[in-house]
This record gives sequence, structure tokens and C-alpha cells, in this order.
Amino acid sequence: MALRQTYLSMKGKLPPGAEAVIVIRGRGNDELAPSKELLDEFNAWKAKHTPDAGYPTAFHFAWDKTHYERRFREHILGNPKAVDRLRDLAERAKTRDVFLICFEGEGKPCHRHLLLQIARDEVGATIDPSPLV
Repeated sequence: MALRQTYLSMKGKLPPGAEAVIVIRGRGNDELAPSKELLDEFNAWKAKHTPDAGYPTAFHFAWDKTHYERRFREHILGNPKAVDRLRDLAERAKTRDVFLICFEGEGKPCHRHLLLQIARDEVGATIDPSPLV
């Protein structure tokens, strides 16, 4: 049993007894989603990407230009409600797999991966970062 991650189109393939926690803004768990400000800035940078920018995708370009990882970590760690929510999910993951779910498919940096790292480092969660296949 562990805290795990996957993306929305895989939700129907969760193992029996697993819990799904949608971490997409506006879906009930906003304390674990990126801030609106960060999302807006990220999307603006994605729109500025050109193929010759030196990044494999517009997503990677925007992730780098917005300092997404640092800012998202600060956003979560600066919010006691978010840390408490991660603590609660880590506790539930002791008896069943709990999946953090958002839109992004595998192969891209994503806030759900950061949430797993934060949960492991800050609240001692047992995590399984491997993708659901």
C-alpha cells in the first residue's frame, strides 16, 4: 500500500480498492493543485514556445521558465491545509493504494510527482512513484 500517482484517462484502471484523489484545480482538492497564478503563467509561457527554443516540448519550456517546481513546492509547504491533507492521504495509504490524479500523461514533469516527493519528505509517506500501466 502506498501513495501513488497517475493521470485522468487511467482512472478507470485503478486496482480494486484503490482510492482516487483528483488534484486538478476546481475538482475539490484545490489545496493540492497549483495556484491559479502559477497555472496562468505556465500557460502563457507554453504559448510562447517555439520549436527552436531548445526544449523537447512547450510543456518543458514553460515548466523551466516559470520555475514551476520551486514555486509549487513553496505553495504547498507554505499552506498548512495542504500539508495536513498530504498527512491524511499518507495515513490512508497505509491500508490501501491512494492515487493522486491530474491531466498530464506520463513523460512530463507534473505537480502530482512533486506532491509524492513532498509527502515522502515532509510527512513520511510511503510512496510508489512508478506509473500505472
